[in-house]
Amino acid sequence: PEPRGAAEDAFLARLRRAARAFLAKRGPGLTVIAGYPWFLDWGRDTLIAARGLLAAGWGEEVRRLLLTFGALELEGTLPNTLSAESTANRDTSDAPLWFALACEEAAQSLGTGLYTESVDGTRNLGSVLRSIAEHDLAGTPNGIRVDPASGLVWSPAHFTWMDTNYPAGTPREGYPIEIQVLWIRLLRQLERLEPGVWKDQAALATASLERFWREDAGCFADTLHAAAGVPASEATPDDPLRPNQLFAVSL
Repeated sequence: PEPRGAAEDAFLARLRRAARAFLAKRGPGLTVIAGYPWFLDWGRDTLIAARGLLAAGWGEEVRRLLLTFGALELEGTLPNTLSAESTANRDTSDAPLWFALACEEAAQSLGTGLYTESVDGTRNLGSVLRSIAEHDLAGTPNGIRVDPASGLVWSPAHFTWMDTNYPAGTPREGYPIEIQVLWIRLLRQLERLEPGVWKDQAALATASLERFWREDAGCFADTLHAAAGVPASEATPDDPLRPNQLFAVSL
């Protein structure tokens, strides 16, 4: 039999070859196919996959991918799905935040000069990250907004990865937990880029995570359910044990 190390290397090599099959051209840039045979490129799927591509050594490919999606940022939003040239479907609160995390990890791997790279001739990646945060605070055109009192991000129904509409399932309208930790990571990243500007906002949101903790169950609530305009202090924690809380640990 092969030595264990050789077998592991062969398996990793197969994974790397498989990963390449999901990289696709989009104009001069790169994107990721969400899944064969039916799915094209989705915002959140592409940007979550960017972390794995970095781990696999596809640093240059991730840089091109981030520039591609950075150019698509508009008033704090990114496309949920891409269909040919259409970027109209922006019903996602997590894609912009996964984009921010991918930028953070890519900069750690490729160098902080990544933040100064131009995405469209007028903006760089750093300014795109700032736009996402500023528009979340002010309220995006598609309804995402930050609750001023808690610093937590309110998300419309079906704007996270549990977003099935037919039939409707786990709509998660309110304050989903992984959205909050991704938001905090964005704020802390911006604080490193612009010291003194984002510190208080990050601290407020971090302190508000205690609202999710369910002492009786020993876990975090998946979502603080709330309709539009309802602050986190009046939201209702749900009780299912769901894996999204693992992001509160890992991130």
